[in-house]
Amino acid sequence: MDSLPMNTLLEFNKDTIQITRKSYNLDTPGSMDQAIDILQEWVEKQNHFKKKDYPREYLERRIIFCKGSVERAKLKIDRNCTLRTLMPQFYKFIDFKTEYKYSDIIWDGILPKMTDDYYRIYVVKNIGKRFNKDIITSYVRWTVAMAEYLTANDYNRGIIIIFELSETDLVELVKVFDFAEVRRALTLLIDGYAMSIKALHLVTSSKTVETITEFVKPILSAKLSQRIQIHKDLKSLHQVVQRDVLPEELGGNERSIVKLHREWVDVLSSKEFQEYYSEMKTASTNEKYRLMNKLNEEYMGIAGTFKTLNID
Repeated sequence: MDSLPMNTLLEFNKDTIQITRKSYNLDTPGSMDQAIDILQEWVEKQNHFKKKDYPREYLERRIIFCKGSVERAKLKIDRNCTLRTLMPQFYKFIDFKTEYKYSDIIWDGILPKMTDDYYRIYVVKNIGKRFNKDIITSYVRWTVAMAEYLTANDYNRGIIIIFELSETDLVELVKVFDFAEVRRALTLLIDGYAMSIKALHLVTSSKTVETITEFVKPILSAKLSQRIQIHKDLKSLHQVVQRDVLPEELGGNERSIVKLHREWVDVLSSKEFQEYYSEMKTASTNEKYRLMNKLNEEYMGIAGTFKTLNID
């Protein structure tokens, strides 16, 4: 990959490819091509993979999201395919323009501009006062589709997550909060898509957020738990997050998160993405052909356990 194509949702710093490769020691001539060759050859040898024809650009992005490690990229691709097999309910494609119920209370999206150090920022602004019990499942389907889009189009060093919850009724949210479902969602995004979370920021003056955080921490690694920061106001947030790339609701110069969310809805509901997403859903596994004679034990109890996730 010599350059990054123009994208209506994702902008890149002018030297994104060069600096990101250099940070993972893949900037010497031919080193990235060699890494892709190794990964591609490995994919083709996996008897249990139903899909093996990945574009080289896709494999390069998988390597980049795995911090330049080909071995880690192998593991994440295998887990991604395995999780599609184990949890097909989260890969059900819906028309987000007409079927996604929460665009009136949850506005979110990956912000267009990267930070100066090549990270993406994902912002969620929730103004919900009442919630249905299917909110978690619907939201996971939405974020999985977004993750699939990023895996095909982005080139970053990791994600900074911001939940703006100052207008959220957190007590009502807790009533329908399904921690097992949240754990599955984290598994999909972190183990499957290799989302590297640099920091997780929660903006709210409500003390209820501290209770929620304590419930969530047991399903996280110690490393990610330490990356959670609670801010009572935007001034506190601006001290640790690059302000100029944030949307106007968070005191930044970027267009409104409401408008950005609508743009994400349009793209994820487009015919082009629908066709791509349908193709990627075939990237699952047939476990009877797996070279090892058993399913990855890490996922056998995924529906009912709270195994700690390891976050880099």
